[in-house]
Amino acid sequence: MASLFKWLIGLIFVLVLLIAAAVVVLPMVVDPNDYKPQIVALAKEKLGRDLAIEQDLTLSVFPWLGIETGGVRLGNAAGFSKQPFAEVERLGLKVKLMPLLSRQVEVDTLVLKGLRLNLERDAQGRNNWDDLAGKGGQGHAETAPQAQPSGGESVLALQVQGLQIEDARVSWDDRQAGRQYVLDGVRLVTGVLAPGAAIPVEAAVTFTSSVPAMTLKTDLAATVSSDADLAVFSVANLVLNLDAKGEGLPQGGAKLTLKSNLTADTNADTLKLDGIEISGPAMSAKGQVMVTALQKNPAAEGSLSIAETNPKTLASMFASPIETVDPAALTRASGEVSFAYADGALKLDPLKVRLDESNLTGQVNLLDGNGPVVRTKLELDQIDLDRYMPPVGAEAAPAGKPADQAATGAAPDPFAALRTLDFVGEFKIGRLTVGKAKMSNVTSKVVSQKGVLKVDPMAANLYEGNFAGNLVLDASGNTPRVKTKQSLTGIQIGPLLQDVAGEQRLIGRGEVQSDIAVVGLSEAEIRRSLNGSARFAFKDGAFKGANLAQIIRDASSKLGLGSSKFDTGTPGQTDFSELGGSFTMTNGVVKNQDLQAKSPLLRIDGKGEVNLPKDSVDYLITTTLVGSLEGQGGKGRDELSGIPIPVRVTGPLSNPSYLPDLEAALSEKAKAQIEQKTQEVQKKAEDKVKQKLDGVLKRLFK
Repeated sequence: MASLFKWLIGLIFVLVLLIAAAVVVLPMVVDPNDYKPQIVALAKEKLGRDLAIEQDLTLSVFPWLGIETGGVRLGNAAGFSKQPFAEVERLGLKVKLMPLLSRQVEVDTLVLKGLRLNLERDAQGRNNWDDLAGKGGQGHAETAPQAQPSGGESVLALQVQGLQIEDARVSWDDRQAGRQYVLDGVRLVTGVLAPGAAIPVEAAVTFTSSVPAMTLKTDLAATVSSDADLAVFSVANLVLNLDAKGEGLPQGGAKLTLKSNLTADTNADTLKLDGIEISGPAMSAKGQVMVTALQKNPAAEGSLSIAETNPKTLASMFASPIETVDPAALTRASGEVSFAYADGALKLDPLKVRLDESNLTGQVNLLDGNGPVVRTKLELDQIDLDRYMPPVGAEAAPAGKPADQAATGAAPDPFAALRTLDFVGEFKIGRLTVGKAKMSNVTSKVVSQKGVLKVDPMAANLYEGNFAGNLVLDASGNTPRVKTKQSLTGIQIGPLLQDVAGEQRLIGRGEVQSDIAVVGLSEAEIRRSLNGSARFAFKDGAFKGANLAQIIRDASSKLGLGSSKFDTGTPGQTDFSELGGSFTMTNGVVKNQDLQAKSPLLRIDGKGEVNLPKDSVDYLITTTLVGSLEGQGGKGRDELSGIPIPVRVTGPLSNPSYLPDLEAALSEKAKAQIEQKTQEVQKKAEDKVKQKLDGVLKRLFK
């Protein structure tokens, strides 16, 4: 037993001596630099690239078996820039020697410093790594399956003291697209990499792009851990900071912070993000996400809550500033949404959004993002859309052609997206203001397929009446076509015109029916392509802007046909008890042949046309005075009573002239007087004949 013990002690001593000798002798007898030519030649053979190792290879044996070097350069592919494809300032790898005897691999901190990776694409679309991919796929025999360790063998254990990447740079020069991107100052530092260990991780990178011209600085900190089987990974206390500056951003830049906890389970094939917090100078949001079937057919569900923010401020941070007619509009927004994604379909339900004083609720289903195919139901309590319109002049196009127009020589197609859209939506709005018109209880259904958008039905309450109609926008061809049918019943037309047009040319209660079609959407196209029909009927109202009775009175007074004190009704308007008529529209020419209006003072008939392409009106209004226009003057009270008086309306639509044709009226009056005199003479003759006949008969029968 004692001899055995001495033998073991001696063996250990010999091993120690051998190891000590190896530590001292091996670096002396083995110079790794002797193998540099073979390494360079092998790289040339396998990669087809020139490899240069400027610094010496340094070998260490105990307690770490490792090698370090620097100044490593791999040449670029033929036809690309002269700069190296990759450079490394310092590279080091060490493995602890003694643990290898017990099938344990302990690696010292992996060091990679000063990496420079230059990625390029030429004008023909070739990449400067295509040849490497080809070389890597050649000459490899099928790898035989490796024998699995038997139940009695220990599994190889791996532990890395850390990973240290410093001052790395990755550039991407795409000459085909004319854009350059750079990842600079790349830094990654970790703690001990071992199963079950909580590994601190720090990372940073600066991203620079040429189009758009901007710089994005990011830094990250987190604690990463896993179970012993490397099946469940967790990232705790993740903090990601973003700092962006450049084109489309405020002068001071935009900063954003993301916080979250992440858990990935490879056995369950799930990924969970909870405690998500997104914060910045103009926004704050919280949420959570759960992803299942991560590697097979990913599906996700979660929720997101956005605290009140200012959309205008956000827009100024990440895009061009937004201007609205009302400066207070689009300044307060918040929302909540639950979402689910599976098999290419995204469902937002329930969806709640608050914008300024408006509240939107409902759901949105994106069934296919390629189409897209959208189904939605939304309800809005109230909104004034006019507040969100850009100020006058803000929509003017900038000088020069847009980039896409300059490239193609034609304006972009505004309906291109509509032709691929498959959309069905139902909408309700409690109160709506659009184009200054006020409505309530607005309901509509919108269907869009193959470039044809249908809004049917449309319904609303407005101005003490009701609106119903439908609209079809056909953008399947090169020029859009619009057809619409509308019905207004029981409305007060005066307040509607006051809100929409800023003046009440017509007042009264009634109805309007229209069936209209146009080709094109510009004002000029609408004016020359307007076709269809319409009719209207109003009661107890007035046409403002001209008092026909007043016009007739003034003209007749100048001719000595009546007093200047005739009662003509309300100044500046023509009152009526009934007003109605119909229109036909042909290529922008609107014709009316049956205008009729009645009032206590007048009877009005009208006919003529309005030429929208020429912006002109030629209309004849025939007015008949009824009853007595006697005022305090008394004389001439019936001079024009019962006589049709034409009034011709001509000139531009914005400022027409009203000219009464009193000569025609006097001619009609003269004819009437002659007719009356003729009847009187005839009556007197008949009376005389009758008197003589009576006398003769009396004498005969005496």
